[in-house]
Formats: sequence, C-alpha cells, structure tokens
Amino acid sequence: MDIGMIRGLGTVVVMVAFVGLALWVFSPRRKQAFDEATQLPFADDPEAKTHVEQAQAKASGRKQQ
Repeated sequence: MDIGMIRGLGTVVVMVAFVGLALWVFSPRRKQAFDEATQLPFADDPEAKTHVEQAQAKASGRKQQ
C-alpha cells in the first residue's frame, strides 16, 4: 500500500462519515429531540420562554390555515 491508496481510503471514510452524520441530523425522527434542545438556553428565563411559545403558536396557526 502506498501513500496515495491510504489517502484515498481516508477520504472515502471521511465522506461516508459525513453522509451518515448528515442523514442522522436531518432525520425526521430526530426533530423533536432537536426542537427540545434548541429551547435549553431559554429554560431559566420565563420571559424568553413566553416569547418562544407565542412565536411557536403563531407558526403552528399559519401552518393550519
């Protein structure tokens, strides 16, 4: 095995890992967990949490129309 073959295999491994990670991140099954994680910075601030909940209510109201 020469250095070119090792570099080529390394590139393929990194590409497969990237595609796998992208599929995992954008999977619809993970949406709820990621939505909950986006709210963690606001967990201690009741005023910010109220604003976020109002924005989500408006967004869900628009989707239903």
